Amino acid sequence: MIQKNAHPVAAAALCALLGLGAFSAPAEAAFRGNVGAFSEYVFRGVAAEGGAAVQGGIDYFHDSGALAGIWASNTALFGGSELDVYAGYLHRFSDTVSVDVFALYYVLPEDQENPPFAPDTRDLDTAEFGTTLLAGPVKAQFYYSPDFVATGKPSYYYSAAYTHALTPTVAITAQAGYTHGRGAALAFGDQYVDYSLSIAKTILPGLVFSLTAVDTTLGAADLQNGRDDDPKVYLGLKYTFDF
Repeated sequence: MIQKNAHPVAAAALCALLGLGAFSAPAEAAFRGNVGAFSEYVFRGVAAEGGAAVQGGIDYFHDSGALAGIWASNTALFGGSELDVYAGYLHRFSDTVSVDVFALYYVLPEDQENPPFAPDTRDLDTAEFGTTLLAGPVKAQFYYSPDFVATGKPSYYYSAAYTHALTPTVAITAQAGYTHGRGAALAFGDQYVDYSLSIAKTILPGLVFSLTAVDTTLGAADLQNGRDDDPKVYLGLKYTFDF
């Protein structure tokens, strides 16, 4: 799921699903909210093709390093809506280098979430565990799920992103990720690489507009439900605020 970054401009540049560690956590205990509208919901390069997505969440950061949050979207990859909850721990090595570990749980409540690879189940709720390393403009992430969307098989995701500030209010982000594991292959049709290029503009403090081009190495024969394998371009507008 799409979210924030250590650089204030890159907050929406990496918009996709809930990206823990993409957060620029405050130096002391605080609640932070976010709300956004996006022309498409994109999960690891794959578009939900469910129309425009309205998304938002509340994050809590404790000065001990503990963090937790909740995030929701009106559209999701396997149909219906999505609710995510997470908890983790972040350690700062310096002002520009940090690492976190976290557990993330995707709640997919609607009955229509019933993909072809799991016809006998409607419970696609999925747990993932991961870690994020932030080092200046570079972000690296790893996710692992022991049972990916009711496949009964594991999934692994690795990603790296680099953000470059063109001006104090404009930044570009180049990102690439790799998905593999039997669970991911059943859900997406194959192991694959996703990649994207984003440009983000801070309009007002906390308000960021983004334009993102994304594609994958998946073909039409790999994707479930006849999804389009062409490159996608989508727009996003997100507002992040402190309580």
